[in-house]
Amino acid sequence: MPAVPGFEPSQNAPLFHNGPWPTGTIVTLPIPLLGNVNLDATQMGLCGGMSFLTRDIFESMTPQLRNTDSTKIPVALANLIANRLVQSFDGPATVLRWLSLTALPNPDTQFWGPGVFHQTVDECPAIRSDIDSGVLSPIGVILTGPSYWPGDVFNNHVELVYAYELVDSQLTLHVYDCNNEGNDDITISLDISSTTPAKVISTNGTDDPNTPGQIRGFFRLPYTHADPTPAYIDDATVFSNWWKGQMTPGSEDTATVVAVNTGSTSWTLAADYRLGSQAPQDNTTWGTARVELPAGQVDPQQQAQFSFPIVAPTVEGQYAFSWQMVRDPDHFFGTGIFPPELVTVAPPGAPVVPDVTSMDVKAAEQVIIDAGFRFTATETGAVDSGTVTRQSPLGGTISTAGATVHVWYASRNE
Repeated sequence: MPAVPGFEPSQNAPLFHNGPWPTGTIVTLPIPLLGNVNLDATQMGLCGGMSFLTRDIFESMTPQLRNTDSTKIPVALANLIANRLVQSFDGPATVLRWLSLTALPNPDTQFWGPGVFHQTVDECPAIRSDIDSGVLSPIGVILTGPSYWPGDVFNNHVELVYAYELVDSQLTLHVYDCNNEGNDDITISLDISSTTPAKVISTNGTDDPNTPGQIRGFFRLPYTHADPTPAYIDDATVFSNWWKGQMTPGSEDTATVVAVNTGSTSWTLAADYRLGSQAPQDNTTWGTARVELPAGQVDPQQQAQFSFPIVAPTVEGQYAFSWQMVRDPDHFFGTGIFPPELVTVAPPGAPVVPDVTSMDVKAAEQVIIDAGFRFTATETGAVDSGTVTRQSPLGGTISTAGATVHVWYASRNE
């Protein structure tokens, strides 16, 4: 079977569906006399962009986009796909082709000339030639019509041919269909023995809603390569599952930090993705500045749990515990543990001021007194009556026994 070497939808094409898209996804259309018009694309199909980006990625030999939820991909990636959709129309000639094939009937007619089926058969040699040359071939799939309403063009589809079989006169195209993501078994099949009469074109992929399992026809789309680098977006949300308000100097513990991959790249050891220390960047306060990935690959929308040994500083004081994802040597990205968690390092029995912010003022008073400090308070006009809004010294401060801790608390409910 002639096929583009090395291409399979499940291994090379995006693993997310053709929409819906994250909030903020827009299609920008250049409209004569009006300029650029932005349309909300969150509920649109962006099949042309999906197919063209897939070819961009394959030809550039860059990694597969392994997000599995289209609503959770980065907005920048969704807008890149929308932009490739617009580019897939490739100017007036391609737009006219879409309009004419959507308007024409399937069979030939004396008035209109060659119908959709006739023109589809005529397209097949060029599509086969692409595959024979090892080149992916994007096709415009005609689903709707006959219709003269220009808006109906957007009810059609775009797919990417990567292999074909020809048995006698029966041609079967193997296609990437972004409405059937991860599926290597989607095909389009037709008899190309003659251009007339019009025959059934069958598919197990995206079909004509009026004739399930069938399409009206297809044509080869012109393609211009685009650099897919902007599709690869590093992003993360990092949070700590470990926090101790106090440790003794030089003591050891095991910290747990979780990083959720919210970008479009897959994190791997080979690509130098790690957890890196912050506050300040690359510090070794806790014994290390880097923690290796716990798994060989962390795909988008997956999470990595880092469990690693830490050693408290030997000098007493208050220290920041803060981490962020990094692609070494120094590309830190995403949301880290900010503001940092503060850990007080002090010997056993040292007078450490308790943190009472957000506590009820009466409860805060008791906690401070129980810790061996004097308590004073000032009422403020802030909302949330009775709640401590700030304190001095700050919680975690190493002080002296019997020192005064002053708090400010809210005095009204609204």
